[in-house]
Amino acid sequence: MNTVQQWWANPAIKNLIFIAGIIVLAFVVYKILNRFLIGAARRMVQRTETTIDDRIVEFLQRFLARIIVIVALLMIGELLSRFLGDQVIHVFKELLFVVVVFIVTTLIIRLLTLITNWYLERIARQTETEIDREFGPLINRVVQIVVAVTGLMVVLDHFSIDAKGLIATLGVGSLAIAFAAQDTLANMIAGFVIMFDRPFRVGDRIQMPNQTVGEVYEIGLRTTKLLDFEKNLHIVPNQEIVRATVINFSYPQPLVRVKLEVGIAYGSDIEQAKEIILNIYKNHPNILADPEPNVFFLRFGDSSLDLLGVGYVDHYSKAFITGEEIRRQVYRAFNEQGIEIPFPQRTVWLQSSDGENKN
Repeated sequence: MNTVQQWWANPAIKNLIFIAGIIVLAFVVYKILNRFLIGAARRMVQRTETTIDDRIVEFLQRFLARIIVIVALLMIGELLSRFLGDQVIHVFKELLFVVVVFIVTTLIIRLLTLITNWYLERIARQTETEIDREFGPLINRVVQIVVAVTGLMVVLDHFSIDAKGLIATLGVGSLAIAFAAQDTLANMIAGFVIMFDRPFRVGDRIQMPNQTVGEVYEIGLRTTKLLDFEKNLHIVPNQEIVRATVINFSYPQPLVRVKLEVGIAYGSDIEQAKEIILNIYKNHPNILADPEPNVFFLRFGDSSLDLLGVGYVDHYSKAFITGEEIRRQVYRAFNEQGIEIPFPQRTVWLQSSDGENKN
């Protein structure tokens, strides 16, 4: 009994017992909170339709142990301050402060990254784009840098270190980077504009000012990729697209006009020719009934009476093959009905030296 009392009377042994008790208590508190509090929160969020609360609960479960460790270290530091030297406990507290700032900074970065990813995924589903994949890493990196620099400033301020020189250096460095990468930054900003303004989507067929026509293959952070009819990939900087006039054949309606221009010989029956063309349009499986196809007498040409047939298909991918099939059918039907498709011809009058006209 006297030995136990002597041990208990020893401040070092007593504090070691208290430290062991704090460690055991921290472990028990972690188990209780993880079992009951996190479990209750998990059951609660299962009733909601959103996924952000589920992710937050998983995040808190992962960081619960770190939070409890921070509290336990603070309590242990208070105990150690009673029998260790002031110099030692001062160093311990300073190191503990750095550890706490590091853990809190990491926690904030992870939490903001989680919320940012969830929000970008939500926008991507609503807009049918890949904005989460394109801009998620960039936004997360900016968040990490801002929070990390803020944590560093807190630590420097705690140790009474003037951070003005560091801020000035970072400012000059950022300015130099901005000048060196101004084209890249301009393309990235243009990429944001394209993503949110959505003048076209992946899969749309567009035409550039240089007459390049292609399908939008990918909308990237810096460039947009177009796949043309020959399966060549055109990589266009986003800044050029934002500044240019772009024709979108797929938006706001995916309907594409299938046009046929054909000339018949003078003296042919125009109504008969129009009826033939119209029937071919109406009977083709790809031509829509609404808008209704139609045929027009376009003009008196130099060598022919020019007709225009117009019909619509529901997607641009059907336009080329449908037009080719209609042209073949019209040519065959005209041959069967004896309707001539004339070639260009000229009547030339020559005047001889005696004034007589000859042709």
